[in-house]
Amino acid sequence: MATSYNRESMTRDESRATSAAWGGLFVLGLLIVLLGIVALGASFLTSLVTAIFFGALLAVMGIAEIVSAVRMRKGGGPFWLYLLSGVLSTVVGLLVLVYPAAGLGAMTILLAGYFFASGLFHVVTSVMDRYPRWGWDCLYGAISLLLGVIVMAQWPISAVWLVGTLVGIAILMRGIALMAGSLDMRRALRQGVRT
Repeated sequence: MATSYNRESMTRDESRATSAAWGGLFVLGLLIVLLGIVALGASFLTSLVTAIFFGALLAVMGIAEIVSAVRMRKGGGPFWLYLLSGVLSTVVGLLVLVYPAAGLGAMTILLAGYFFASGLFHVVTSVMDRYPRWGWDCLYGAISLLLGVIVMAQWPISAVWLVGTLVGIAILMRGIALMAGSLDMRRALRQGVRT
């Protein structure tokens, strides 16, 4: 009787430990998915917050580079490189913080150029090289190329939705990946307990 009670108690303890191991990750993933859905629903606000965050990061990074340049001058090193880079980063970061809509427009143009150039590169290299499964790479390139053209054709209106939509999709995918990983962990832990 005592041994069956001990086994039942151990099984409950193992079950709680298993749930604690994967449950927290699952809940975190679910919350991140919800945040991604909210970010997609409010893509303009997400775009503005992203631009402000990007500007703040640039300004902080620029200040850190300036401090690093001043410290480096005493020890010898590329003082002017770090100083000028720091000043540039700080000025651009402050401009994006003061004018987030203009920063958002600039980020949209950069993203459109990236999509266009990346798509063109993938289409040309996949058609020229014809490596295994080159068709998928060509399709990816064509979609990226088309996205670049659409974003540029709709600019400056695309600045309102593009960055926020991309950030929302990234947040959503991260949450889904966390949930999937936690379910895989649950499956592995349950198989380990059964054996």
